[in-house]
Amino acid sequence: MQFFRLGTLLLLIFLFSCEKQSDLAPENQKLKEEVSQLKSMVSKMRASDDKLMFLAGKLSGIKARLKTDYGDIEVKFFPEEAPIQCFNFITRAESGYYDNTLFHRVVKGFMIQGGDPNTKTGNKATYGQGGPIAMVPHEFNDISHKRGILSTARTSNVNMGAGSQFFIMHADNPQLDRQYTVFGEVTKGMDVVDKIANLKTVNQMAVNPAKIKTIEVYK
Repeated sequence: MQFFRLGTLLLLIFLFSCEKQSDLAPENQKLKEEVSQLKSMVSKMRASDDKLMFLAGKLSGIKARLKTDYGDIEVKFFPEEAPIQCFNFITRAESGYYDNTLFHRVVKGFMIQGGDPNTKTGNKATYGQGGPIAMVPHEFNDISHKRGILSTARTSNVNMGAGSQFFIMHADNPQLDRQYTVFGEVTKGMDVVDKIANLKTVNQMAVNPAKIKTIEVYK
């Protein structure tokens, strides 16, 4: 009798277990699908990271010289921190995109901003609104916006990404950190930045704005 009761109990446990496994089957399948999707995402991220590392390696050691009518400003880049933005700036400079553009926005004790193709037209009402059709993603990093830092301008809508406009810090302003993409730093010519920052302005626009005649890229 005890053997029969034990056998019955074991049978009930087995049936209960099968029933529970049957109930969990949909959840298990869903979990397997989620794990598969995560593996696929990780694989894509690794492939993307490899491409960015390749790009950063190719950009390593490249420098630029902004030749303005107030003198030259030399900069180095941070491709390890912002490879896409460095590539964006360097390739535009090589193509002559920035030639004859102006530092259209000047705020003494803050920064000087340039890179807008609209400043070639002479239509001041459009200054600050120009840029390329295709935008690039932001690469916010831990480099602080101190004096001499080269960073990327953007619209108030952070989801829009970045275009061609950039700014050089005239003074430290850590409030901009991780809000704008730092991608380089002035190595020579801060005296030129000072001259431009001290130009007479009206509504943050220089009366006689400094012109970027060309940007030389070298290694």
